[in-house]
Amino acid sequence: MRRFFEPTLVLGQEHISIQDEEEFHHLVHVLRLKPHDTFELGNGQGLVAKIEVLGISSHSLEGKVISSVSFPLPGRKVILACAIPKKAKFETIIEKATELGIDEIIPLVTQRTEAAGKPAEWEKKNERFIKTAIEAMKQCRRPWLPVIKPMMRFERALETLGSIPEASMFIPWLEGERKPLLEALKTASAKNTVFFIGPEGDFTPDEVKLAKTKGALPVSLGENVLKVDTAAFYVTILARSIDTHT
Repeated sequence: MRRFFEPTLVLGQEHISIQDEEEFHHLVHVLRLKPHDTFELGNGQGLVAKIEVLGISSHSLEGKVISSVSFPLPGRKVILACAIPKKAKFETIIEKATELGIDEIIPLVTQRTEAAGKPAEWEKKNERFIKTAIEAMKQCRRPWLPVIKPMMRFERALETLGSIPEASMFIPWLEGERKPLLEALKTASAKNTVFFIGPEGDFTPDEVKLAKTKGALPVSLGENVLKVDTAAFYVTILARSIDTHT
């Protein structure tokens, strides 16, 4: 059963009106749903409901909530602060990380980031990033929508994430003294896990030095040099696999 998105859905609600243009178009003109047909609806905050179509007007679909289920958040919150890559689409990183269970994504602008564009363009890009996350959430039938933060520079992200209580921060790096990521994750007991993923060319030594002053631990992702998107997927999978086995 296809799942759709309606952020106004709340627990205990009996009726719902779908007025979002894209969702309405897909339900009525693509799937051609009719009265008494059913579909799933999620609010992106853990609530998923089965809806029966009651009626359709020119701009809205009216539905009855048949049943609903509220899903809890995962035990460990996983946050990905990822540099915007030059050779891959950031939307792909958002899409796949959403499918793999990421909780929050920060599009990161570092000293070596070349594909961020001008700050005046960042707001439009962020709107596109959020839309990508919503579509991925619906496609993989995930009950929780990851938070997509506005694009921000590395220094600001460090300040923001460094203030999160009970957080372990890891920064993969290709140089210097590092700890294997798997070993570091297994010994981390924090409720929040933060990964900083660098751009093509890696983080600069000054960036890593600054990250260490904020409590981030330099780690290794193995012998091979991974692309930005591959590294983002790898750390997300690893963090979630640790959750599964603890």
